[in-house]
Amino acid sequence: MTTNRRPFLDRRSAPKRRPPVDARGAALFILDQLELSRVTLDDLLEGQERQLAKLDSRDRALFNQLVYGVLRWRLRLDSVIMAYADRPIGKIAPTVRNILRLAFFQTHFMDRIPPSAAVNTAVELARAHGAAKATGFINALLRTALREPERFQLPHPTDASPNHLSLATSTPFWMMERWITRLGFDEARRLGEAINQIPPISVRCNRLIIAPPDLFTALTEAAESVTPINALPGAFNLIGPRVPLSKMPAFVAGYFAVQDAAAQLVSLMLAPQPGETVLDACAGLGGKTGHLAQLMENRGRIVALDHVPGKLTRLMQEAKRLGVSIIETRRANLNQPVSGLETRFDRVLVDAPCSGLGVLRRNPDAKWATREKDIPRLADRQVRFLDHLAPLLKTGGTLVYSVCSMEPEENEGVIQRFLKSHTNFAIDRQTAATELQPFLDDGGFLRTYPHRHQMDGFFAARLTRTR
Repeated sequence: MTTNRRPFLDRRSAPKRRPPVDARGAALFILDQLELSRVTLDDLLEGQERQLAKLDSRDRALFNQLVYGVLRWRLRLDSVIMAYADRPIGKIAPTVRNILRLAFFQTHFMDRIPPSAAVNTAVELARAHGAAKATGFINALLRTALREPERFQLPHPTDASPNHLSLATSTPFWMMERWITRLGFDEARRLGEAINQIPPISVRCNRLIIAPPDLFTALTEAAESVTPINALPGAFNLIGPRVPLSKMPAFVAGYFAVQDAAAQLVSLMLAPQPGETVLDACAGLGGKTGHLAQLMENRGRIVALDHVPGKLTRLMQEAKRLGVSIIETRRANLNQPVSGLETRFDRVLVDAPCSGLGVLRRNPDAKWATREKDIPRLADRQVRFLDHLAPLLKTGGTLVYSVCSMEPEENEGVIQRFLKSHTNFAIDRQTAATELQPFLDDGGFLRTYPHRHQMDGFFAARLTRTR
């Protein structure tokens, strides 16, 4: 295998600003942008929504299947490419690499697309997107793969090592190695498989406006399948919405908010009461902020902090849609002590920025953007945030720390470090919410896993200030 060939495309040959108005071309554009910039998939899709809206419903469905499918199975697809290529994967230019990934995803994971059609469209993509010189390479590689499928083989499954599971589930080696060490081989396999499954759309009934039975009736008319989430009364899973969520009459009317079941459990763990003063310290777009307001019956005061003004603007727009009037926003950088807040709060929610390894079902790009060395750095920041927020809680008040990560350094490791330096805080194992009981461990921590609970992977700890 030669190693001295130049990529067919230079990295400076960035894709055009707008994605093409066809499913495969748009998918290639998005995949290229993810490799050529540090933007997340969510931000990229949001920024291109106006252009992507030009796709008809069938093409939009194909676009989603291709983008999310390639990102979920990227390691496996790259292994297939390497079985047939005459050069290392890193020597293949990003656009050519993504064209091959799209082709192999269609031939290996999609039944309705004939292999010959996948080859032909791959060559057409190369011609249309600045990789015309690579068409011979692409065509020859794909046709060889069709003739000799046996050339690619997974490591033998009896090899109880990260190598087999990493490729079988398309999970980064370092990530799978951690999971096997912590969970064991079989459970690590089930976790890797669960992360590659397409999650349902989970929604929370906005009881400020509508009762759950009435919302269920409204949703059954707008989706192919609506299923109550047994662990959470008033929450539902949607499959096959007939129109985009933002255009559903029930959404426009503020009847529901889109929120994974695990995220809903976090607000229940904080358990804010009507009339209290609550701080949502890492509010983001306000998914949990709106839930807190609902639990408080829209009575009291919620201060929502974030360092990005645009997120706070959208948070207030969401609050208005949900009929919430008790939220006020403030910009804050939690890497520094918080100033300008004279109030001490009854309850504080710290839904801290993290590795996001618990939400890989919904954000598969994070599989490849996150590195193992990021985890200790993120844990340091999480402890720093808690240090700066602790003085804002009243004596006897409740603080909930949560992350959408299953990694110990970001979970109990953060709590242990915080409690060691804050002896006036203690773990609070008392919670009245019956919905939480199946998800609490012996230490009183909330833990959810995709393969165990069919929801995102979350951790939360409930603390009280004792003096």
